[in-house]
Amino acid sequence: MPRTVNIIVTSQTTGDTYLGRSYPDSDFDNNGKTEIYKIPVYYVDIESTDSTGKKVTRRWKALRFMPYWNDPKDPSTHYKQKGWVNSGKHKVARKKVTYYNPNYKVQNTPSPYDGGIQIDGSFLVHAGPSSLTESGWGAAGCVEIIGGFDKFKSDIQTLSGSTAKNSDEAIQGLVKAGQLYVQVDYAAPPDIKSAFYGEF
Repeated sequence: MPRTVNIIVTSQTTGDTYLGRSYPDSDFDNNGKTEIYKIPVYYVDIESTDSTGKKVTRRWKALRFMPYWNDPKDPSTHYKQKGWVNSGKHKVARKKVTYYNPNYKVQNTPSPYDGGIQIDGSFLVHAGPSSLTESGWGAAGCVEIIGGFDKFKSDIQTLSGSTAKNSDEAIQGLVKAGQLYVQVDYAAPPDIKSAFYGEF
């Protein structure tokens, strides 16, 4: 029987800064250049226990809050606020993950990694930039894991002890069994709009 796994989006910043863009409009002033913002990076922990019951944690970095332009002329229904939105969940209490899409493809930037773990509604944990130096990603409130998302998924399988043939099947099995949990620790969103870095 696989072990329960917790994905915890922490409130702890790493001290790193990521250079990201607003999404879905990355040229807010329509001058032909992309606006770039300095965005804080947060830790995401994958927690479980080993076969002896000892707590085990794998730590990752992720983008949690990102600048989002909710066009007042054609607003997204996911946000009550129109215009500038600091996208990202402030807090989500620990809950069972009820949906995992192994075929989910990142919407804002081409990525070699598929898969989306549902946090709440359309908010997911999914692939992010391959490294902090791969600048220019955007987001609409999802938690984007920095580094190889396949390795993140593999960590979930390893910590669970699942013998599934791949990590996608392992995660689907955990979801079906009610053994994969996610929580988003409370964090006050930073004022990303004021962290304008430059245009490129």
